[in-house]
Amino acid sequence: MARQPSGSVLSAGSRLRGKISGEGELFVEGSLDGDLSIGGPVSIASGGSVTGNVHAAALEVAGQLLGDAQVEGPIAVRSGAVVRGHLRGARLSLEHGASVAVQLEAEFDLDLSARRR
Repeated sequence: MARQPSGSVLSAGSRLRGKISGEGELFVEGSLDGDLSIGGPVSIASGGSVTGNVHAAALEVAGQLLGDAQVEGPIAVRSGAVVRGHLRGARLSLEHGASVAVQLEAEFDLDLSARRR
């Protein structure tokens, strides 16, 4: 991940078992075995892992997520990431090289009135 963390950080080498909740940004560079409920964006760095469910304003995964994610905004899965679970968000972007086995849930309008030429 290119940007410097400006919120709370679970640093590389740290291992936490339990539930994390709060406001603001959370950067996961270590390992979490438990659920996240964050009012701001969550970033799982390359080398970071979350085994549990994520509720957040936005989600970026460059590491590993094994669990379900319910996100108000966008979900970005970066190259090299591993994601397994059920994803629900406003938008989803997948980079080439990501390993993804998920069930996606999204709401959108599909305009079928346009004629093909």
